[in-house]
Amino acid sequence: MRPPKNRYSLPANKAKGAKPKRVKQIPSPISTRLKRSSQDRVGRKEARRFTKENPTRKYFLRSLMVAISVLVILVLATTFTPLLAIDKIIVSGESRVSEKQIQHILKKYVGTPLTTINESSVAADLKGFPIIESIALVSRPPHVLEIRVTERTPIAIVVQNGTQYLYDPAGVKLGMAKGNEKLPTVIVTGNPRNSTTYKQAIDVILALPLQLLDRVAYIQAKTRDNVTLRLRGASAQNIIWGDSENSILKSKVLKTLLLKTSTKIRATFDVSSPLTPSVIK
Repeated sequence: MRPPKNRYSLPANKAKGAKPKRVKQIPSPISTRLKRSSQDRVGRKEARRFTKENPTRKYFLRSLMVAISVLVILVLATTFTPLLAIDKIIVSGESRVSEKQIQHILKKYVGTPLTTINESSVAADLKGFPIIESIALVSRPPHVLEIRVTERTPIAIVVQNGTQYLYDPAGVKLGMAKGNEKLPTVIVTGNPRNSTTYKQAIDVILALPLQLLDRVAYIQAKTRDNVTLRLRGASAQNIIWGDSENSILKSKVLKTLLLKTSTKIRATFDVSSPLTPSVIK
């Protein structure tokens, strides 16, 4: 009786010592189906893990939507309801312009929400006051609006048709002079706002020390290179300034010459060449 054949036994015709040949096993359909099902479950699990919504991101988006909704409601409430409606207008910073006139013009804003008022519209309403240089709006919730006024500063007097008027450095007329202002009178023809000689005279005025400015009675710029001043007092001292260049040096030199000369002496101070000044008595 022959013994059963082993799958790994060598055939009779093979040489002794040869390696046995392994028989390839074919997987069954059931095992293949189970393996694929397991792989699908793992893939779906990984997909859910990566596509699952992050709780932090979800809470952030909800908070953002709530904040935007509150903001929209607040804007609508302050714009279309009397929640921040103006019931009082305060004017500050004025000295020469009438507060009552300003409030009379701006009374149309009473009942208007504070959030809808802007400086450009208020400035347009007050353009009839040339003395006002600029304004600033200050909201005082819930119902008060403050108008802070910055007025133009007069720097010179200009005589027109026998009447003295105050003017600022830009050549804007600020009203009639009262007669007690210690400001220099600029001799100019035409409208100071468009006058080159007025601008040249103002450049000299701005360069003068404050103590000397109070002593200037008249200033005239006949040409660009011929600016002259006359000081107050019975002696009527004159100053030949020249052009508007080296104004700071000229003012320092002039101050020194005036300190060395009595105000009772009639003299002419020439500082047109500040390095070689002269005093003509």
